[in-house]
Amino acid sequence: MNVTCVFAHQDDEMRCLGTLLRLHARGHRIGFVCVTDGGGGLPFGGPDGEPAAAVREREMRAVAERFDAQYLCLGREDGFTTGDAALRRDLIAALRRLGSELIITHWTSDYNDDHVVTAKAVTDAALFVNLASFEPAVAALPSVPRVLYAHPGEGYGFEPTHFVELSAAHVAEKSELIRRHDSQMAVMRRLRGYDYADEMAAETHRTGARLMVAHAEAFRPCLAERRIPWPTDLPGPLSESGPLSESGPLSEEGV
Repeated sequence: MNVTCVFAHQDDEMRCLGTLLRLHARGHRIGFVCVTDGGGGLPFGGPDGEPAAAVREREMRAVAERFDAQYLCLGREDGFTTGDAALRRDLIAALRRLGSELIITHWTSDYNDDHVVTAKAVTDAALFVNLASFEPAVAALPSVPRVLYAHPGEGYGFEPTHFVELSAAHVAEKSELIRRHDSQMAVMRRLRGYDYADEMAAETHRTGARLMVAHAEAFRPCLAERRIPWPTDLPGPLSESGPLSESGPLSEEGV
């Protein structure tokens, strides 16, 4: 299965990284699409005057490398994304290039309008990827990708229905991957006193408690016609495939 993460910014994938680790270990292909260039992501200045977009491109590629993943950036201006025809066309083309079968994206209500615009734009674009009359320069896919929305955090009317159990090893590697976005960790430590990796680790623990397991990530399915995920699109309980070794690299047998 080809799993495509479509998010607004370079670091938004943090909310599903544990799930991606489990999917990748099972042999599924991962791809990343960022709608913006991340150019507004260094409000306090960057290292050696390097442009924010260049910093964030490098950081995102470091995360994608872990998954042997292709990364596409649509280059919209950070903070000013609009859901216009051009964005829909670009998303149709990007989803086709990555052979997308399952999409993970933002929830449709969020604190950042770039996220909200992205969620709607990708949900709309997915409907047309198998129709050759749209964006004929890129070959159409055989079917419409399914869409899952990642947990946006508390306060946005998100009640999850799908959960993916994570081990302590998954959470540790997830934290390491999040911290590859070093520029954003520095921003959050200055604003809050802790970084996104700390925040996500606490969230996976709270989510896991709902299942009576140590850690989990949460999702909601898109219910729009032809974009509804299958129950088997996400990994099941860790116990279904045996104990996970916490001391070595994650393997297919362990997830």
